[in-house]
Amino acid sequence: MEYLLAKFRKKDTIKEVTFEDLQAVLLRTQPPLKKKNISTCDYNEIFPNIYVGDWNTAKNLNLLLSLGITHVVNAAQGIGFGMVDTNEQFYRPFNIHYMGLALSDDPNVAINEYFDSVSNFIDDAVSSKGKVLVHCIMGISRSATITIAYLMIKKGLRAKEAVEKVKKARDIRPNDGFLKQLAQLDNDRIHNNNI
Repeated sequence: MEYLLAKFRKKDTIKEVTFEDLQAVLLRTQPPLKKKNISTCDYNEIFPNIYVGDWNTAKNLNLLLSLGITHVVNAAQGIGFGMVDTNEQFYRPFNIHYMGLALSDDPNVAINEYFDSVSNFIDDAVSSKGKVLVHCIMGISRSATITIAYLMIKKGLRAKEAVEKVKKARDIRPNDGFLKQLAQLDNDRIHNNNI
């Protein structure tokens, strides 16, 4: 009887994650040492066949082809400050599949509206033996948030685990609003028993 009671009590120990929890993970997790590279491209493999990078990486078609990139997610699609002006036509001649999200790096932006569709796009790419580059301007906020959400939704990681995994591979700094949306995703998944 005690065993059953202990088992039920253990199930109740799954606690909700807070924005402050995710901030603490970001602060305590050390990013990888910066490699000395004469290239202006900045990218890291976060998970097998999933890269997060900056706009220079996204526009360097020779680099993308050498890495074997088959899919690109531009989390900053658009023209103007803070945006990257690539689109489907830019990649079509190289047979690279494209998904663009016109997101600004603003804490009030509802990036969570795209978590499921982008996660499906990334998962379809990796499942078909492709490689994905997820990027924004610097590869530290929008693209990092999208990648963390993918790890939560498709790989079953909790928010703190996903943030830590990405931070260990790349120096990331999702804005506060994005961290709050990741915490909410984690908490929604707990309450819906998807974890």
